[in-house]
Amino acid sequence: MKTPKKSPFSFLANEFLENILDHLVKDYSIVQIFYKKEKKSTQSHILVQVYKYADVAKLQSKKWVAEFREQYQVYIYFIDYSRLDYQISKGHPFIEYHCHQSSLVYKHEESSSPLVIDRGWKKYRKKFNQYENSFHHDHEIRRVQIERLISEDSYNSVFTSFEKLIEYDLEYLEELYTGNRTSDIDLNQRINNLLIYIPELKSYFVKKNNHEYFITELFTKAKEAIAGDDLIYDTEMYESLRIIEDSLFTFIEARFYELKHLIKKQYEKIYKVDQDVVPIKEYPNDEILDKAMERILTFTELEQIYLFHQTTYGEVKTYYLLLIGSNVNNEKLKSITQSLKSRFGDQYGFLLLGHNRYWIQKNLYQYQSFFAFIMQAKHLMYSSDQYHPEPHWQMPHHPQHNELYFHYKSTLESALQFYKLLDGEKENYQGISNLFSLSFLSFCRTYILVKTFYLPNYMTSEALWQLCIYADKDIYKFNYLFEQFNTNLFSFADYNMSVHHSIAKIDIEKVNQMKMIVEKLMTELKEVVIGGQLLDDFELDLIAEKTDHPIVYTN
Repeated sequence: MKTPKKSPFSFLANEFLENILDHLVKDYSIVQIFYKKEKKSTQSHILVQVYKYADVAKLQSKKWVAEFREQYQVYIYFIDYSRLDYQISKGHPFIEYHCHQSSLVYKHEESSSPLVIDRGWKKYRKKFNQYENSFHHDHEIRRVQIERLISEDSYNSVFTSFEKLIEYDLEYLEELYTGNRTSDIDLNQRINNLLIYIPELKSYFVKKNNHEYFITELFTKAKEAIAGDDLIYDTEMYESLRIIEDSLFTFIEARFYELKHLIKKQYEKIYKVDQDVVPIKEYPNDEILDKAMERILTFTELEQIYLFHQTTYGEVKTYYLLLIGSNVNNEKLKSITQSLKSRFGDQYGFLLLGHNRYWIQKNLYQYQSFFAFIMQAKHLMYSSDQYHPEPHWQMPHHPQHNELYFHYKSTLESALQFYKLLDGEKENYQGISNLFSLSFLSFCRTYILVKTFYLPNYMTSEALWQLCIYADKDIYKFNYLFEQFNTNLFSFADYNMSVHHSIAKIDIEKVNQMKMIVEKLMTELKEVVIGGQLLDDFELDLIAEKTDHPIVYTN
């Protein structure tokens, strides 16, 4: 009597699933099957590589695929040979994790060129970073376009651009949770498909009925208005769309973070963002701060977080945090700040500085006094490891205002150029907004350097101003000028730090407001730099030769 051949899937300990997979490899051109079981979870994942592209959608829609997911928490994905080959070469993180050599449980006997991954994290890291950066690059372009359209009052186009950005986010979530994206489906279907993997999405989309959502109706109205050459003035929805999009962006960042650690630690304990948080006795428990740090840590892997300052003005409390890690560039900080604003609203603010430890070490000759105050045990709020080294401090350290003359001169000349344009052709304000923004940001950086011996990166104007307040709380006295400005000054300054190739539409009142701000701030800076005798006589003479304008004249 012939012994029946043992199923290659008997290890699953699920007879129903074994039988289905046995029939699957007999009835279809199955090349490989990969299996992952999550630790500390009942979920498991099966990725099936088929040879024919036409079989992918057919198999994914099978009723038993949904039944396994709902009854046994077994998630099954199908992908064709050419797509898998492409995703491996691209460094797709979902594929990188699931198609590892250690996960291979079935291979067709006649398969001559199996597609499996056996490289380690060090070889893969560059591809992961490129994949993630590609998302950020394209995402930021879309975000900037929306802000430009809002500033131009292009109402209909704002809604259609939001639709494209939200669709872009949802497609990326599909990629990161399934290794593929569905084609030829509408926004409603895409959201519903993703609820399988991210049930939290329910809280961000108001349903019109069991299958459709309110925002898709809104986007349809915008398209109909464009087709009918009409306008849709529902601008109150902008902020709601921003919140939805920001939430999707946060889900994407968290998924990148999760996949990165799954790949790095294939069969180890998944790193939890709340482990090793170091409580600080000097600061009482702060629920808002705790939640903020949890959100920050879903965006990027950090070594440490320091809380180095807090301010409260009116009803707004602002936390000043230094993030130390390997991937905390300006773009990342801007994304995190936007996410925190979306989560906590206008009642709480967050000033985020980000540097890697090596950069701090290399720049101690300039900035040691700034970082030495911050990087103290009493300010430490989070540490991923108890053995992170302190910088090798320079002792003794003599803080100096390196190149202050050049920074002050640059700020001064920006202000003078602003005045020169004002005194030129009557009511020709082309470029005045750009010069004002340049002058404001230049002032902030120079003022911070003078007061703290630290020159910040080119952050947002609001972040720079918050650092000015940290440098010297008395500077807050000029906030009344910003409040009188007939639009949000920080958004105005950030927007005008780039060329928009449009005709200036600025009234005389706004010009006078800008002039008042520049005058007040430059007078303050002159008092600090020149009144404080921070420049030598030779440097002062060079500056005085430029002009006898009050913001320059030193006598």
